[in-house]
This record gives sequence, C-alpha cells and structure tokens, in this order.
Amino acid sequence: MAIPIGLVSSGASESHATVILYDNMEKMVQNESLVLIRNKNGGEILAVCRGGRGINENVRATGFTPGVAYARAGRVPSSAKEYYTFELEVIGVVTDNGVEQNKLIIAPTSQVEMFTDEDNPMKYLGNTELTIGHYWGKPNWKVPVLKQYINYHIGIFGVTGSGKSYFTRYEIIPLLRRAGYSVIVMDWKGSDYAPYYDTVIPLDSIKVDDYTVLKYFSSLTRDFGYRGREENPVSAAFEKALRRVEWRGKEPSEARRLLYEKAREILEAEARNVKSETARLWIDRLNASFEEITEEELEKFLGTIEPWEIYAEAKEKGIIVIDMSKGEEDQKLGAFYAIARYLKRLMEKKQRLDMALVIDEAPQYAPWQPRGLAKETTDIIIDMCALGRSYGLSIVLLSQGMAGEIGLNAAVRRNLNTQFIGRIHPLDLEEAQKLASSYYISADSLLTLPQGHFYFLGRMNPSPTPLLISFEIEEEKDE
Repeated sequence: MAIPIGLVSSGASESHATVILYDNMEKMVQNESLVLIRNKNGGEILAVCRGGRGINENVRATGFTPGVAYARAGRVPSSAKEYYTFELEVIGVVTDNGVEQNKLIIAPTSQVEMFTDEDNPMKYLGNTELTIGHYWGKPNWKVPVLKQYINYHIGIFGVTGSGKSYFTRYEIIPLLRRAGYSVIVMDWKGSDYAPYYDTVIPLDSIKVDDYTVLKYFSSLTRDFGYRGREENPVSAAFEKALRRVEWRGKEPSEARRLLYEKAREILEAEARNVKSETARLWIDRLNASFEEITEEELEKFLGTIEPWEIYAEAKEKGIIVIDMSKGEEDQKLGAFYAIARYLKRLMEKKQRLDMALVIDEAPQYAPWQPRGLAKETTDIIIDMCALGRSYGLSIVLLSQGMAGEIGLNAAVRRNLNTQFIGRIHPLDLEEAQKLASSYYISADSLLTLPQGHFYFLGRMNPSPTPLLISFEIEEEKDE
C-alpha cells in the first residue's frame, strides 16, 4: 500500500514538480525513491525523487535571525519554519498500456505517495519478462528492458572497482542470452571473463587475416623502408608471400624462413626489369625489414583458428571468450580486427547475426584520438554499429572513462544508445554535469556511487529518465 508523503508545491509543470514532505517523512523518503503523484488535474503520475532540501528560515546562513542568535548561544532554534522538499523528475502518466508521456500540468497540492516494498512500480514500465538487475534498494523490483533496442548498442562506464565486470558477467551477458543473442567476449586482461566460462580461445590460436598482418608489419618496419612512398615493391612482395606460402601453424623460425625466401624470390623475379642498383636496393630493404620481422614478432600471428570458426562456435556454445592476456597491443587489435571484419562482411551480405560482441577495456580499441591499428579498429566499430542495428549485432563496450583521454572515441560513443553509468572518474566530472543537469542527478553522486550501482538510461530503458539499478550476485559465484 502506497504511503502518503507530501503535497506538490507551487510551480509544477507537466514534467517536473516539487513535493513538500509531511512531518517526519524526511526520515523515510530518500533520493531515488519512486513515488506516485495523484494529479488533481487528472491521472496518476510515476516520478522519482531527486535533489532533496531541508529549509529553516530561522537559521539562514546568509543573514541574522533570532534563530542564529539561539544557535550561537548553543540552544536549539525554533523549528516552526522548518520543512523538507524533494524535486520530482516525472517518468510518465500511468495508463492501461504502461507509462506514457504526461501532458497535463501537475496541480499544486496534489498528493504524493511513496511505494512500499510490497508494491512494485516496475509493472507500470512494461512487460517484465526481460529484466536487468533490480531498482536501487528494492531486490524484488526487477527493472524491465526493451528487447528491440538491444542491437542499438550498449555502453558500460565506471572507474576500476565500480563493478563493470561483475555487472557484465552476471547481468548483461545473461540478459543477452535470454534475448536470443550468442555472445563473443573480448577479454583484454584474460582475468575478468576467461576463468568463468567453459569455452575460451587463446589469442595466439586465432588466425589473423593477411591484410591485418601486412598492416602490422608495415607499421613495424616503417612501410618496409618506403614510408610516404606510393610505390612500395617490398611491401607488395611481402603481401604476395603471405598469400602464397603456408606459413601459419609452423614453428616461428620456419615461418620466417618461408616468408623471407618467397618475398625475395618475388623481388628477384621482378628485378629483371629494373636497373641493378634498384634491384639491390629492394633486397637491402627486404633484409633490413626482416631484422624487425623476428621470430618473436611472427609468433604472434601463427594461429590457425579462422574467424568463421569463432562465429560458428559462438552460435553453437552460446558464449565464447577470447583470452587476450598473452599478447601485445597490436596483436590484440589485429585479432579483434580479423573477427570484426568477418562479422562486417556477413552483415554486408544481409545476414542477420543475433550476436553480441562484448568488448572489455574498450578505449584500447577505440581511443579518443586513435592512431595506427587503433584507427582501423575504431573505424570498423563505427561501421559495425551502423550495420548492427539492421542485422542483429549488439556492440557492448566497457570503459573506465566516458570522454577525453580516458574515454571512448566520440564517434563511437554516439552510437551507444543505451548506457549504464557507475561511479565515474573525476576527469569525467564535466561529462557527468551534463547528465546531472538533464535529469536532476547530482554530479557528486556519480562520483560516489557504491560498487555495483549504475544509472540505466537510453533506448533499452522504458523510463525516459535514468533509473538507479543494482544487482545481486549469488554467493557461490562471488569471487
């Protein structure tokens, strides 16, 4: 049974109101409490309490009053003029079809009631068959999710220790599975997901396509000694060697020998049509390049598992994890790029995927200012986001930061139509203030959110205003 807590004050609109609390209700009503406004102009309006204030005219700090004199003397001032308020952010008017936009002005003196634990206002937000976590402080209030917007992509933000990985393991991935999505997880550190799932593919067993291998070694060797030059015979010969030699799956020394000999053979064949000085230069630059293309470097790309095999196994097993711990940055980006290119090609052929790609440490793949292979991975994430909305690919990006040097590339972040925002980094305060001003959320609260608490906002959320959610972890699953 809802509990009356106060009355709407003067100055209410159709989307915002202020409640003056009844006596002693300030001890019960909290920030983020859900309430029902019984609008005297018609309808029952679901709203959330944000931005509470305690007011006592007798103890204003900016001017002298009798109450100040009492306080300075160590006595309790009069509380006759003391009252408490909360700002109410309107979610919508309750109808037979759920919650809809409220278009009526909220009448002053309308009664405001707070839901008890036994009530469940989540039922007003829509079908609760697909839910995520629970509303803040209410384990029985499962928060509904709009399934049709899962492939509009998801961002999960929070500093280290905010609970992003827990949240993804115990809420996001199970949600994706219940919604019918297969899941590929890119585990950058190899410790947040790989130990918790049965099907794990190590990074060095993945076959990276020839294009990505060529891009990597071009960067390593400064374009095989031809940086900035359009004509690059050594690069062309190396590319042909990659395609003509069975070098993957070999020992590193054997793979290096095969590639070098084939590239030299190609150059020597083409050198018959050029001056001897030019031919010698080609071989010199090939030799110099292979001083950089060491066995250790080649070993990164000797894997034989094709991206199509990873896709097929994800479809069969439901969830697979790519353990990226034993690799350097460019090797990790190269393996991701190979998988991403394959998924992109499937969508370009108009194939529906019903697949989710969960990318931990997302700024590694799409940094604020991408360079090198990161520019390639950033661009392909943007392309996959555009295609995914039509062909059932959901991109889930986890990041410690939202914007700037610690955050995601701006063009990528614009594609994340659902966001879960936990405790943010102080460097994201400006970004948090933009959010706070839009929804009456205190920017300070975003800096101090407890572990495992996230503001849920965007297309998947049936509420137009963010909801503060949390989740329970079964004791046997806890780390």
